[in-house]
Amino acid sequence: METVAHRQELTVWADASVLAEAKDLFSHFEAAIRPIPKTCHSEDVPKSKVSVVYLKHSEPRKDHISFLECFKSPKVEFLLFYMPHDSSSLAFRWGQMVGKECVAKTDWAFNFQHLKQILRLRNVIAHPVKDAQGEVDLAVARKRWGLTQEQMAKALNVAPRTIQNWESGIGTSQMAKKTQDLKELLQLMDEFVIAPKEQEWLQTPLPAIRNQTPAQAIVDGKMRDIIVEFLRLGEGQPV
Repeated sequence: METVAHRQELTVWADASVLAEAKDLFSHFEAAIRPIPKTCHSEDVPKSKVSVVYLKHSEPRKDHISFLECFKSPKVEFLLFYMPHDSSSLAFRWGQMVGKECVAKTDWAFNFQHLKQILRLRNVIAHPVKDAQGEVDLAVARKRWGLTQEQMAKALNVAPRTIQNWESGIGTSQMAKKTQDLKELLQLMDEFVIAPKEQEWLQTPLPAIRNQTPAQAIVDGKMRDIIVEFLRLGEGQPV
């Protein structure tokens, strides 16, 4: 007799060629990582709150049909397809197969930020990750916001040369202190802004910040104003 103890929070399925990559990608979740089998039976699918199918560049094949049919099992509560490289043609081909073979409770994510948001809504939470120095990847954050190094320098009230050095890993002793608001804002954006609509949100004037766009407010050094507005929202669904 199956008990609650045997219920897996998260099961991740991936082709054998990207299995190691999937293990690394989901290493901060309590996840069972399994290879996509060539043949599958419903008893092969563990009882799981969420099952993720990590597609990468995988083309749908005939042997995927029996695999997808397994997810019609009542043991599968929710199925999430993760395709990190948004290809409309590949997604369409997979969508055709999924629509014919899969469970109704299905969703798609095309970047890891969106995937984490969907999992969080299903109460599947990643373990907090802290690097040794408490530093943020400044170049990644800057590109996420669509800023130049000069704009990021203005946002953090430092010289452009400092941004160049920090992104190169040089002279970072003050970086953690200077980027505290930046890190907090990124975390709140992950919680409240739906990932596929993030660029639209960044460019939309908001009454709460005097009709500035979030992108302009960030450049003007007003990250704390945006943080305060997020904190006022309290707990809730992404917007």
